[in-house]
Amino acid sequence: MASTSEVGHAKNIANLNLLNTNIASLGAIYNPSNPKLLLTNLQSIYSSAFNQQESVNNLVAPYSIAVDEREMIFKPLNRELTKLRKAYKATDGVTAVQLEDFMTIVRKLKGVKKTSTIAATNPEEAQSTHSTSQMSYDQRTNNMDLLISLLQNTSNFNPNETEYQIATYQAKKAEMLVKTQAVADAYIPLNNARSLRNATLYNNDENLVDIANKAKDYLFTILDANSAQYKAISKIKFKKR
Repeated sequence: MASTSEVGHAKNIANLNLLNTNIASLGAIYNPSNPKLLLTNLQSIYSSAFNQQESVNNLVAPYSIAVDEREMIFKPLNRELTKLRKAYKATDGVTAVQLEDFMTIVRKLKGVKKTSTIAATNPEEAQSTHSTSQMSYDQRTNNMDLLISLLQNTSNFNPNETEYQIATYQAKKAEMLVKTQAVADAYIPLNNARSLRNATLYNNDENLVDIANKAKDYLFTILDANSAQYKAISKIKFKKR
């Protein structure tokens, strides 16, 4: 499963394969003095880029699943905390100060906006986006710990309903920790694979886009501008993201 953000990378890779096919059809007339433009080198770049993109694609799904599973744990919290507030308020002896302490923690638990963790394709941007999101979920888990502590230290808070009991929220916190860690564990190999792929396509001194465009420049010196070959090759585009 490749995200929309991966489409542009795959297009550059596919276009290099198309360019290589066109070059192969020219035979001996394709004879650049620059060894980096030789067909064998272009084919090697294509193979590396193709394999690296496949690695990224294979790692996107586990990461997406981990993010979705984490969201399934955190998303219902707003509704659950609203109901818990009623149970807390109904507890005998709860003071206005305790209720305000409760609401302060709840506001922190509810106040995290969902952050996209997949769209960014620049390694530094992706790392920053992931780190911000990860920190937000870490903070929410910590705030859950504060909420549990408050409940534990509130006299008479001992609801009969399972959904409001302290043990239930302790179990939620444990699952939050597991799911948040799973996202971090899935992100590291994905980010590494993207960095390697992006280096091959865009960032290395001999990156795919630059070399392919230089090969096109050379092709235009040996082909007739009115030929079908020239027109076909001119339509093959390579763009940096």
